[in-house]
Amino acid sequence: MNQQEAHIAGVGTATPFPLSTERFLEIDAKMRRTHGQPEEIIGQFQSLVKGTGIHTRHFVHPHWQNGEETVATTKQPAMLPPGVLARDIFTPNRFIPPYHERMQIFGETCVQLAIAAARRALADWGGDPQEITHIVTTCTSGWSEPGVALGVIEALGLSLDCAKAELNFNGCFCGATCLRLGRDIVRAGDAKAVLVVAVEVASTHYDVSATDTSSLVAHALFADGAAAVVLAPTGRWRYEGTGMALVPESSRMLRLDPPRSAEHTAYRMYLDRNVGLKLGEYFGTEHGSTLLTRLDLDRTQPRPALAIHPGGPNILDNLNSVFVERGWSETALQPSYTVLHNFGNLGAAAMLFVLAQILDTLQEETLLTMAFGPGVTVEWAKLSRVG
Repeated sequence: MNQQEAHIAGVGTATPFPLSTERFLEIDAKMRRTHGQPEEIIGQFQSLVKGTGIHTRHFVHPHWQNGEETVATTKQPAMLPPGVLARDIFTPNRFIPPYHERMQIFGETCVQLAIAAARRALADWGGDPQEITHIVTTCTSGWSEPGVALGVIEALGLSLDCAKAELNFNGCFCGATCLRLGRDIVRAGDAKAVLVVAVEVASTHYDVSATDTSSLVAHALFADGAAAVVLAPTGRWRYEGTGMALVPESSRMLRLDPPRSAEHTAYRMYLDRNVGLKLGEYFGTEHGSTLLTRLDLDRTQPRPALAIHPGGPNILDNLNSVFVERGWSETALQPSYTVLHNFGNLGAAAMLFVLAQILDTLQEETLLTMAFGPGVTVEWAKLSRVG
């Protein structure tokens, strides 16, 4: 008996209000000056932001839209984009909400964004929502129980027998991890369709009191959004292989820590500036090079399309060099750069955003996906076009 294989059958994304880099830097400078930070820190942050190449990001918090005047005073709450708050926790002249206020809005932001992305993925799939037998979700921006999965099940009218699993606080690679687990569920044979949802609201953890370089880099890169994918026994793209690997001697290079002291009001992320170089070395000369060879990508003509997690320009530049050396065109990572520039780093949802951008326009017959996160963890998958 042949084992059924998982296919990507539908994709969808959702974002809150767009925010230009100019507006972003204007509000950030105001916040920092309110708290007496030196112009040196403000200038350092502005240089980091401009170096990312991001020109638009999306935030759920109305503070970023109208400064001291919140969105709630100028728009009807019913007209707000998904996940956008009708109230503002970043109150004027304070700008640093306590941790409990940041966590109180999980349902209004993360869950609502997840619902919007899932609704669009189901519409793209075109199947009966009652046929969704499993849902796998991930979020690094907040948590409560019941959480994202139950919110989606109830809002979209999925079966109350839908089996749910939630992978929280794993990091940027975890959207790809959820897809791998969704594939495993389909291959097990008892799933009609699996819904995968990844959501991030990084702006909830924006903390201008954190002036270390790593926090400044994180704030320069991360933004808000959600993505969802329907996996089913039939669909447009079939999974040929999936896997995970750890980059050696990298466990301290990417970290996500909860508040560990009274003065910390949000999660803190540590990003080693050599992560991109480390990944380039890994895929260029170490175990990662063997992995690419084992996937038989070098003999595939034309080369597979690439859906690489847009973690930041340094990561993409180093990986681009590796793939160009192996025969890919210099524009092979353009979809990842485009997502980075248009949305920023969306954490666990970022690679799914790249998929949503390219799946219906690809000319290639095969596709390689990769996502990275704390560990340093590498999640990969190989897919082929159906039909």
